[in-house]
Amino acid sequence: GFRKNLVEAARTLASAASYKGLGTFEFLIDMEAKKADSAIAFMEANPRLQVEHTVTEEVTGIDLVKTQLRIAAGATLKDVGLTDAPAPRGYAIQLRVNMERMNEAGEAVPTGGVLNAFTPPSGPGIRVDTFGYAGYRTSPNYDSLLAKLIAYSPSFDYASAVARARRALSEFQIEGVTTNLSFLQALLARDDVQANEVHTGFIAEHAAELVKAEAVPSRFFTGGNGAS
Repeated sequence: GFRKNLVEAARTLASAASYKGLGTFEFLIDMEAKKADSAIAFMEANPRLQVEHTVTEEVTGIDLVKTQLRIAAGATLKDVGLTDAPAPRGYAIQLRVNMERMNEAGEAVPTGGVLNAFTPPSGPGIRVDTFGYAGYRTSPNYDSLLAKLIAYSPSFDYASAVARARRALSEFQIEGVTTNLSFLQALLARDDVQANEVHTGFIAEHAAELVKAEAVPSRFFTGGNGAS
């Protein structure tokens, strides 16, 4: 299957480069390909963890940062319990809460200011990685990323993870800075997103619809959109 082929391809690439440590190997998958072997295309490899590593941590239960440090200090894969690829459990979704607004072309326009209020959501399956706090003055010298909201569900039903992510978004309170919270709410409200029927050009293809939808109050949850 796809997962087995992806793991084998990543191991082959790492071995060829004599790579030691944690890294990220990215591939593109053609879901319409007739054969699994021809459905995978290598894109790039990065000798580091990337922003999305939190999804892997949630579905495998492995602290990748701690594991990376242990390996750098001389531990083997056997020492850290990774002689075999860990089996995923359920689904995890990461949402990047950015200081930006989206235009109808699907382009992000950066914003900034002072966080007058900043209250992340919490609860079972909800994780927020952030540097934000009430009173923080943003800087134009850095990336617009303000927080990573990760929703995890052990269920085999992908929609349960989406529902958890939507509820967390509605509970995220941010004042003083315009963010993409309402855009993310509009994105997760779509039936095709809840069914995971998306592709790499999905947001660009539906940008105008999403920007229009984010101005409409959600019928699924009540509360503000966290932007001002």
